[in-house]
Amino acid sequence: MRHPERALALILLVGLTVRLALAPYSAGSDLAQFYGFAGTMLEKKACFYAYADWIGYSGKGWPYPWPYVYGPVLAYLLAVIRLLVGGSVEAFWSGGVYHVYVDPTWAFSVKLVFIAADTAVALLIYALLRERGTWESVVGSALYYLNPMVIHVSAVYGMFDAVPLAVFLLGLHLRNRENISPAFQGLSLAIKHTLLFPAVVSLWEYLLEGVRSLKKAALLFAGAVVPFLPMLLLCPSSLRTLPQLMRGMDVGYPLPLSYSMNGFVSLLTYFHEAHGVETLIFIEHWYVPAVLLLFLTLVRHSFERNLVVSASLAYAAFTASYWRVNPQYLLPLVAFLVLVAFNTQEKIRLISLFTAFYIGIWPILQPSEFWFHVHLRNPNWAVVRFVGHFTIGIGGDAPYVAYSLVLSILLYALLLGTTLPYLKNLKAWFSERVWVRA
Repeated sequence: MRHPERALALILLVGLTVRLALAPYSAGSDLAQFYGFAGTMLEKKACFYAYADWIGYSGKGWPYPWPYVYGPVLAYLLAVIRLLVGGSVEAFWSGGVYHVYVDPTWAFSVKLVFIAADTAVALLIYALLRERGTWESVVGSALYYLNPMVIHVSAVYGMFDAVPLAVFLLGLHLRNRENISPAFQGLSLAIKHTLLFPAVVSLWEYLLEGVRSLKKAALLFAGAVVPFLPMLLLCPSSLRTLPQLMRGMDVGYPLPLSYSMNGFVSLLTYFHEAHGVETLIFIEHWYVPAVLLLFLTLVRHSFERNLVVSASLAYAAFTASYWRVNPQYLLPLVAFLVLVAFNTQEKIRLISLFTAFYIGIWPILQPSEFWFHVHLRNPNWAVVRFVGHFTIGIGGDAPYVAYSLVLSILLYALLLGTTLPYLKNLKAWFSERVWVRA
């Protein structure tokens, strides 16, 4: 490619134009809840986590009984945005219907941060793939930045998964700078701990390097802990509830099924809902395949020391196994699939690229125009109708169970195809150890 920088600039221009055209006219439910979180952060400051559960949520100014289950960085960020732009959220019952309306200024301001992180991810994918070739780096950025699911998460619904992803990828990009890279990877966990599996791979890499890399492991932990220091120093008692909050929801049937992205869990839930079959015991043991897939990823990394690929596969293992995979979790998955695609052999590349494309179908299957009017008191109906032309609006559970099941099968094919061959290496390594002892 003769002018890769121009091609990248054009991709970013197109993607950013689409995002900025959609963002002012839509709002997801989490943006309304974020406004409440920001208010509690401003009021309670260092004691925030003592008030981060759902108890008394309406008295806190929260529209929904959803606890704050993230690291403190998001709360700091939301508090700053609310301090700067203000805004409001209305929540009330009328005619037996619960209405929640978000100030468009607040929604758009928060989404601008998410869109900026989204753009940073595209640039980091370009940087991480540049060593593979200019064509790969440009195409990889385009596959991420123009993916409908990525645009939906950051610019339509408004969720912040691009923020921790950008921080983690920055750590990978700076992996030759030993005092900075681990800290950024740890910091991503203090934003959202869904990147735990990739962080575990980084820790495994440091252990494989030996005692000299213990400093890197310490820096990773420091990056995750430092954002908690104001609370630890000024209001340590508030952190007692942190483990319970970070654990999230108790394992159950993930409803609605149209938002459940673990195909096997969706299928078990569908059997329960449609036929009354008790399948929760299988869902409760989601961690069994999770541990197995992560173990296979760590084995692979022991013999194929490519941290970018191994961290990407680790996140795929998380989304393939976790019991409640929401649509926003697929935004980082698209980025990681792109990184895998251009760092592996042809068959795996095809699976990775197809899966990334497949993920982008979901916002088109959905009646995504819903988010352009449900939380806005004065929606722009012209935009609602325009967006509706690009969506199918499929109803019912069965099509989405089928969609998520295909997604999970693709992820398992990717993970097993990239990791199982390395079990032969592990067997040979054990055999050599036994022979040496003999």
